Amino acid sequence: MLKVTVKGIFTHRLRFALTALAVCLGVALVAGTLVLSGSINRTFDGIVEQTSAGTDVQVRGAELETTTFDGTRQREPLPLSLREQLQAVDGVERVAADMGGTAILVGEDGTAARNGGAPNLGFAYYPDDPVVELTDGRGPEKKGEVLVENTTLELAGLKVGDTTRALIQNDPQDVTITGSFDFGSGLAGATLVLLDEQTAIDTWAPDGKVPSFTLGADDGVSQEQLRDAVSSVIPAGAEAITGSEYYDEQKDAVASGIGFITTFLLVFASIAVFVGAFIIANTFSMLVAQRTRELALLRAVGASRGQVLRVVLGEAAILGLVGSLIGLGLGVLLAAGLQALVETFGLEITGGLPVSVNTVVISLLVGLVVTMLSAVMPALRAAKVPPMAALRDDAQVPPGGVLRRGIIGLVLVLLGFAAVLPSSLGDEPNWPLIGLGAALLLLGLLVAAPWLTRPVVRLVAAPYTRIYGTVGRLARENALRNPRRTATTASALMIGLALMSSVGVFASSANASVAEAVETDLSADYVLSTGGASVIPTTVADEVEKLSGVTSVATVRDVPMQIDGDGVYAVAAEARAISENIKVQVNAGSLDALDSGQVVISQSIADDRGWKVGDQLPPADIGTQVGQELTVGGIIEDSLPLDNAQVLFPMELYSEAVPPAQQGDFLLYVKSDGADSAGLREELTKTVEPFLVVSVQDGEEFADAQAAQINQLLYLIYALLALSVLIAVLGIVNTLALSVFERTREIGLLRAVGMSRRQLRRMISAESVSTAVFGAVLGMALGLVLGLVLQRALVSQGLETLSIPWATLVVVLVASAIAGMFAAIMPAWRAVRLDVLRAITAE
Repeated sequence: MLKVTVKGIFTHRLRFALTALAVCLGVALVAGTLVLSGSINRTFDGIVEQTSAGTDVQVRGAELETTTFDGTRQREPLPLSLREQLQAVDGVERVAADMGGTAILVGEDGTAARNGGAPNLGFAYYPDDPVVELTDGRGPEKKGEVLVENTTLELAGLKVGDTTRALIQNDPQDVTITGSFDFGSGLAGATLVLLDEQTAIDTWAPDGKVPSFTLGADDGVSQEQLRDAVSSVIPAGAEAITGSEYYDEQKDAVASGIGFITTFLLVFASIAVFVGAFIIANTFSMLVAQRTRELALLRAVGASRGQVLRVVLGEAAILGLVGSLIGLGLGVLLAAGLQALVETFGLEITGGLPVSVNTVVISLLVGLVVTMLSAVMPALRAAKVPPMAALRDDAQVPPGGVLRRGIIGLVLVLLGFAAVLPSSLGDEPNWPLIGLGAALLLLGLLVAAPWLTRPVVRLVAAPYTRIYGTVGRLARENALRNPRRTATTASALMIGLALMSSVGVFASSANASVAEAVETDLSADYVLSTGGASVIPTTVADEVEKLSGVTSVATVRDVPMQIDGDGVYAVAAEARAISENIKVQVNAGSLDALDSGQVVISQSIADDRGWKVGDQLPPADIGTQVGQELTVGGIIEDSLPLDNAQVLFPMELYSEAVPPAQQGDFLLYVKSDGADSAGLREELTKTVEPFLVVSVQDGEEFADAQAAQINQLLYLIYALLALSVLIAVLGIVNTLALSVFERTREIGLLRAVGMSRRQLRRMISAESVSTAVFGAVLGMALGLVLGLVLQRALVSQGLETLSIPWATLVVVLVASAIAGMFAAIMPAWRAVRLDVLRAITAE
């Protein structure tokens, strides 16, 4: 039976080729994601290893209950004076106070030397630091001197000895590059500038406190011995950990931080594999139907049902293995492309293209398992072919009941609507129920698709029947001949386009909501922001207030906040400035409560927690301040210009909760007297120019900038979904090619009675386009429903305006029709080249 299996593959090699390609593309995205993940991990492992060099012990403050925005626990800062005590401990060779923040150079072209969204880092320079290897010049010795990492220097287009401008934390200043150094492992796109120790203290530790100290041990002293020795001199609550423990912590933190990239890409890889499964199942179903006599002959000469089952599954296994192996190789090339895509966001990957054993095993398993599972049902049908079928002239496996599937699918769709509608229209969306409802809607459409084939295909094929007459009607009837086959082929395309459409509705609604909120809620004339790359230095607001024509300046500063252990998004603001620049709808209490030390909360969190004006909140942790007792003084409608903050608290509390070196404005609003708008904008631009990362925008430009960020993510998702759509198009090609083979005699008869080659091409093209547009219509219908559900569920999060991207949907529909035309090229070419006489006599 093994020979039969192998011979079956070679005999039908052309029929299997496109199916293998579908397997190959799905596996390629899985393998590419795993290779990319390994490359990113290797990149950051190198960075962690480099930064941990020479760290035998780290001394850090007591862990606080408060967290940063990424969920990391904050720690009590340590006094700089502790350094002398640590240096005096036996076995300590060196002690370095860990100080750092942002440092941005002005490049040769006069703009900030930045790499996309990668951070611009600045730290203190220590001559005995083993991490820093000087390659040219010397280290900085006083304010105005900097040591620059080599790739940063190259990015800036500068050299040692050059003088330029730099933004050191909040302070723009002239600097001279005294030297360059090599970081070894690379910085993953970040820039790195080092300052002399005293300047670093003045910049990042003006209060005389630092987050931690790094200790190096004398020769012969182990990390554990040094840790135990310094534990006796550190403050109560502080801790000392070994360099190995520090390395492991940092490695785990980095892996956790970048793990979302792998998860994000694997989601799309799973979609591609799922779509590929439709193609595989459809191909094997058609092959089993076409080989009924062949399989029956095997039964007639003594093959058991189990042996026939193993023949078909064996073909699937060989197909899956070959497709997976090719996909693995293609995945390595795809990983290189994904690296380039990731680098557009500022993340430079220097970890190469590692192919681990896990990557090989997982990729091969995915391809084999998916192919085998997809072929199980066709294989079971093949095993049921009776030996007597070999004597029949046209033995085909009968299709299942279309009406029954339609009823079941309709029930599933109704259950899906019953789940998603109440869950998304309520005050608080029930996400697990929404997810279940969406899955039921998709499953219902997949099950009901054969029943929907007849009405929908008749509709989409109507133009062809009008234009091409008999040829168009033949194409329509060919698509309707086997509803299950047409539905399965179209469903593969439906899945990708449904996701595209739903994401498109979400993005369009987000853009419309931002534009409407800016237009209705913003009374300021200008918005100053950094695009989220960093905070605006606090000195900018002071400089702007001094400009002629400025009547009001409002600053918004965000800070991590926890109430009852739950993260809450909070911002600090001044009541009068906010009311002058933002149209805030006060539902209860007063915004002026901020002036008396109370907090103002959003309506959404008030409804969620049951809080009202006058209530005292549970003890809150804000920044470094723990157990703050806060009273609700007002409730406002959620406001996009306030970044949909859940809690507004006084600026005085912000100053206490955030160390000076970390303070900055998230957004800055400016209101003018309207006398000279053009002149004021020019002055604002000049004022923020030294701060490099701050931009000046009017309301419309601010809304456009937010939309650009949303669209960037949208285009990325479209690009990743495009692979699933490509696999679906290959499915159409495969189905048509097998259909042409199946209808060889029929095509020969049509040619014999006068159908021209052009008419035959038109017929096959029309059939292909009808199938593609059928899938597109189902996909867009499902996508619109899911997009609407998502928008309604996120109304409380600021997604208040529903916007359907009709132009995009029309483009998708037209592109689907064009894809159908291209999918028909190869099958039509083969059909028109058939010899008429041989085709008529074909079995």
